[in-house]
Amino acid sequence: MQEKTYQSILELLDDKPHRFIDTIDDIPYVALPSEKPEIICFAGKIKELTGYDANEILVDRKHWANLIYSQDREKVFAAFNKCRNEGTPFEIKYRIVHKNGSLRYVIDTGEPVFNSRGEITQIEGVITAIGQGSKPVNIPISEITKVTKFGNVNSSIFEQV
Repeated sequence: MQEKTYQSILELLDDKPHRFIDTIDDIPYVALPSEKPEIICFAGKIKELTGYDANEILVDRKHWANLIYSQDREKVFAAFNKCRNEGTPFEIKYRIVHKNGSLRYVIDTGEPVFNSRGEITQIEGVITAIGQGSKPVNIPISEITKVTKFGNVNSSIFEQV
């Protein structure tokens, strides 16, 4: 029965224009409250982040879990499980493997949605790409070194200014 409800929501969303959502950089989503993230609805710029259309990801709900960088999966699954089991929101940073093989860094903020009986029916969240704003900021290494505890900076991360 719940599966039928999700399908009707997806069909309804498919018929509606997402012009407003497609203009923001964040990617809202709805996931089933399962052990591993099973995304059932994406909106926004998911193709820019992953290289895949939303439909390609949604055909197999487990596809999203496979896009999470292998070294980050355990902590992402743990955050989803805590949300599902304890009803607590989460915010987690992790990496996504783009279709072209590159890594994309994201912050995922999610929270449970409860029905009238207090059961979690879904997890709603927002994925934000880190460092992919419309205007990147170049910070001189000398400035970063001043504020770091030990003055150690991995220079390959920052652009020389």
